[in-house]
Amino acid sequence: MPKVSVVIPVYNTAYYLPEAIESVLQQTYRDFEILVVDDGSTDNSHQVALSHTPRVKLIAQSNGGPASARNAGMRQAGGEYIAFLDSDDAWVEDKLAEQVELLDNNPAIGLVYGKAIMYQQIGRARQYGNTIGHTQSPTLEALLFGNFIPAQTVLFRRKCVEEIGYMKESAALPVAEDFEFWLRFAKNYPLAGINRTLAYYRIHENNLLGGGHDIEKGLKYALAALLEFERQYPDVWAECEVKRDLLFARMHIRAGFAWKQRGAWLRCFGQYKAALNESWHPRVWRWMVAAAMLPRWS
Repeated sequence: MPKVSVVIPVYNTAYYLPEAIESVLQQTYRDFEILVVDDGSTDNSHQVALSHTPRVKLIAQSNGGPASARNAGMRQAGGEYIAFLDSDDAWVEDKLAEQVELLDNNPAIGLVYGKAIMYQQIGRARQYGNTIGHTQSPTLEALLFGNFIPAQTVLFRRKCVEEIGYMKESAALPVAEDFEFWLRFAKNYPLAGINRTLAYYRIHENNLLGGGHDIEKGLKYALAALLEFERQYPDVWAECEVKRDLLFARMHIRAGFAWKQRGAWLRCFGQYKAALNESWHPRVWRWMVAAAMLPRWS
């Protein structure tokens, strides 16, 4: 059996899929299998995946969403390690080599990830943007304050999934299933972050969260992930010494700040009101004033 199973869920992204597959085939590390999960696509994603056999194993299912597709891939994975790659993204060529070496040499670590650089394809040229992925403090306490693990950069042990369970296929978590999954990983296993770019995250009009530009949707699903995690581990706030009400208030203020940056003051004040519904602590008031007045706040 291969050492690594690469799970690529695809839904109507036939145009981008070949680049994703090629970025895996070009890896300097070679002991892997590729599982493309066609999640009920209505374009020719199925045929594109088949054109890459025998290097690609195609798994076809009716549309169930990202969590369902990734779970289908994980259930058929034969590798000791599992990696995720979205069908519209790509890897740098030594991504697997560095991560496999880290997991091989650190048996306690359950999951390793890195940074991803956002880009848009404009004609034949790429326009690069922000780098995402915070690697300095990969702890559960830090992760509670926001998802800093790009899904296209992860490599994790398959045996850990057998312990913590698969992704939640919940209608409440259509684009935050990965965040809730990372939280469970961090609760049960040490994580490791590699402080360099390991993947390219493509921004286009069909991204489920629009590259982070949909403020309300991003906040809604981040809160949903935290609430689902809290349901499973109700003592997590005390264990991590994190004040839940202040954290939730801060998330609303962060969304308010994002709206302020766009000049949408009514939406900004709506998020401030939601923050006060969570807590009237003096710190919340100070955060709101700072977010309203300062050019940078987080």
